Amino acid sequence: MARFKVEIQRPLCISCESCVNICPEFWEMAPDGFSHLKGSKEAGKNEEREVDDVSCNNDAAENCPATCIHVYDNGKRII
Repeated sequence: MARFKVEIQRPLCISCESCVNICPEFWEMAPDGFSHLKGSKEAGKNEEREVDDVSCNNDAAENCPATCIHVYDNGKRII
């Protein structure tokens, strides 16, 4: 089981592309114009992905103007 989980609350996304510019390894713009977490699974209206290395996702979450990206460490939300 991966140590970290990255989540996006897609209904809150404002399509600014900040996450894509900061962390293109994990983020892209979906055809509907909102951010998509590559390799994620749907969790209701959100998307989530487990990762062993949080990589640039901390920066993406910290710089998201809509604060819709969250990072969890062993189940505890850190961003």
